[in-house]
Amino acid sequence: MDSTLRPRLSLLTGEAMDFVHEHSLRILSQTGIRVHSRRALDLLRPSEGVHVEEEPEAGAGRARFETGLVEWALDAAPSAVDVFRRTGEPAFRLGADRTRFGIGVTNLHYQDPRTDELSPFGREHMATATRLGDALPRFDVVSTVGILRDLPDETADLVGTLEMAANTTKPLVILVSADECFEPALDLLEHLRPGMADAPFALPYLNPVTPLVLNESTGDRLVATVERELPVIYSNFSMAGMSTPVSAGGTLVLLNAELLAGLAVAQLVRTGAPVVLGSLPAYFDMRTLQDFYGPRSMLLNVACAEMMSRYGLPHVGASGSGAGWGPDLRAGGQLWTNHVLSLLGRAGLVPFVGGNLSSKAFSPALAVYSDDVIGQALWMAEGFGLSHEEADLKTILERGPGAGFLDSELTLASFRDAYYDSALTPRPSLEEWEAQGRPRFEDLLRERTVQLLEDARPPEDHDEILARGEAFMDGSGRSPMLPP
Repeated sequence: MDSTLRPRLSLLTGEAMDFVHEHSLRILSQTGIRVHSRRALDLLRPSEGVHVEEEPEAGAGRARFETGLVEWALDAAPSAVDVFRRTGEPAFRLGADRTRFGIGVTNLHYQDPRTDELSPFGREHMATATRLGDALPRFDVVSTVGILRDLPDETADLVGTLEMAANTTKPLVILVSADECFEPALDLLEHLRPGMADAPFALPYLNPVTPLVLNESTGDRLVATVERELPVIYSNFSMAGMSTPVSAGGTLVLLNAELLAGLAVAQLVRTGAPVVLGSLPAYFDMRTLQDFYGPRSMLLNVACAEMMSRYGLPHVGASGSGAGWGPDLRAGGQLWTNHVLSLLGRAGLVPFVGGNLSSKAFSPALAVYSDDVIGQALWMAEGFGLSHEEADLKTILERGPGAGFLDSELTLASFRDAYYDSALTPRPSLEEWEAQGRPRFEDLLRERTVQLLEDARPPEDHDEILARGEAFMDGSGRSPMLPP
């Protein structure tokens, strides 16, 4: 026997997947989605297999999709998306290899790693957080970490995008707040790396409005992205009990229907357009009127990933962030649950790690901790080998009862790779711990985070990228961030 045993998590049976798919098709054919985007409606009206009914009172059109049209879209969409670094080298193939993780997203505050004090998220924080994401090895992408609150709305999205591009060469997941900045942000990235469609290093992230609404902003952005031949992430957000049925099954069916509608629209824009689909399945607390991620959110994330695997489509999912008040036990438990389930299931991209306080505050310390959690979860997901060599039966038979293995050939050859070792989580003995003054893990984590932030350096072309980007935004060769 010579094999590697890898743990796998399976939630949905084949019958369950068929149930979700068939009920999703029924929603799309009988109820459809409300479309507010004129660009999307102009595309849908003449399309065979789509029936558009005008809803003038809502300023929209109701689009119903025949089953054949949805099945065609599923066949047309590619099963994987090649993602590149800004410098042009391949980074990974989403949908064809393991789960990938990202740091971010769109936080309003920055949480000091020393004190947990909050400050409005600004340009300096975007640069700092991006460099941290670049330095942490288990993060594969950097997502828009925060919303710049120290610049006017008309420039904040562009400057934030520029800071991300200048402070890492890792792939980017781009979220743009202001509608008028979306296409200029794509123009900026294209200016910084011409030919982005041939080697995409930035993936725009779009959200429809649940339940069953393709709002004007998302519809316009979806059409614009696909027309540029860029991959697009299309992900919906639920508040079970409010925007979706309170039952997990009902939420899964409704969210899946919305994703299929987005896929169909993208394929009608351009056949074969690469689309990454997934959900953020939150719940709505009727008492506090707040949304949150609970244990069943994690199961719904697994189920959505399995549906995308059934369809042969790349997946994007929930990231387990938002529960903590700092780098605390509450946050750590949710991160562990999410990352392990993502890696043992079929999750593709997990792009939004590092947020606290309902994902409104970016915590560098939590991102550093999560990097270690991801490392351990990756180690777990790799499983272990089972072969004649690894069984080491010859040594066991030769040495017999009471003998040790410290000096065996197998131990000497492979002990360095036999277990996960982390600089973040040392293993002192009780006596060593007391001799060191009984240190707390949280304090070690904060010290490690501060050191990483101080040591993190931007890419070699940082100044060049900033200068080119600022000149492009200004249109005159002068940075708009500098006084006249």
